[in-house]
Amino acid sequence: MEGSTMKRSRWGRARFGGSSAVLISISLVIGAAISATAGGLFVVLGDVERPILAFALMVAFTLPTAAALGWALLVDRATLAGAADKPEDSIESAWYDKAASGAFGDVLLVGGLGAGGFALTWIEGPLTWGLSGLVLFAMLDFAVRYQWLKRAAA
Repeated sequence: MEGSTMKRSRWGRARFGGSSAVLISISLVIGAAISATAGGLFVVLGDVERPILAFALMVAFTLPTAAALGWALLVDRATLAGAADKPEDSIESAWYDKAASGAFGDVLLVGGLGAGGFALTWIEGPLTWGLSGLVLFAMLDFAVRYQWLKRAAA
């Protein structure tokens, strides 16, 4: 069925067909499998005193996100109520593209100048701090650019 003639629902339907209940059920199964795997790895690779409690907590904390990931992978956007038919043609998508490309240029500039400056001045420090700072700068730069573009359009 074509997306415009199909009845849209709040939770949508799976790409392979079925109702919203089928989509949610399969998403929960996928989430449970991912969470159980994460919990098992946490217990096996970690040094835990109470493995059953650690496993249960890991499953409980990761299940919502893992189930949402399963839903996002399986949902057919055309069956979601309120979803844009062509999200790539939206103004928000244009703002995103402009903000991302501008932030990428800034990251290259700041990363290059920072690396050169540290090399010339013989400043040393933990690599994790430098990379964390660069990633934080990239996220803030993107957020500021996106909000600026959004406000400029209003």
